[in-house]
Amino acid sequence: MKRLLFTIAAAAAPLFSASAQANLSFSGGSGNPLAMTLLGPVQYTITSTPDSPLPFFVFTGTGNVFGASPTVSGSMTYSVNGLGSFGLTTAKSNFASSTITVNDMYLYGSFQTLVIGDIVRLNAGTLTTVGNFAAAAPTSRAYATYINDDNSSTRSSPGVGATVVPEPASFALMAAGLLGLVAVRARRRS
Repeated sequence: MKRLLFTIAAAAAPLFSASAQANLSFSGGSGNPLAMTLLGPVQYTITSTPDSPLPFFVFTGTGNVFGASPTVSGSMTYSVNGLGSFGLTTAKSNFASSTITVNDMYLYGSFQTLVIGDIVRLNAGTLTTVGNFAAAAPTSRAYATYINDDNSSTRSSPGVGATVVPEPASFALMAAGLLGLVAVRARRRS
């Protein structure tokens, strides 16, 4: 019985796992348009009062991807407390402050007034440079991320990329299946 429960718990763990990073995939560059894809949603919690409208989504250590501010197209959005859908229209790097280095990339677009406790969710999507991009694409991997304000002050907890959590109906089906497995196992033992 213990082995069965351990197996079920191990199989279900990926459904609820999270990491303090954002999985980014890059393609193109080297004379072609550069595409950046956020592979899954990332959630942030605003932890200090912003001095200016937010958010600037910062990804650390991507390299100096965008020396200039290229025109980008695509569909990357964020929401605040589960409401609205705000677009990101600008990707930049090559800027240094107390919290950002020239090798950090940041994205922004529609600014919202945020307060402590707000939950900001950056949704999966892709941004692509409109023109060709001379440099090679950065490495596709997980990057640490957080939110800054216009004064370059960190205003959020580290972003947490989470896998999809089942909806209540799906969770109920999984629970029913689990109970069925336990019942079958118990019946075989008796």
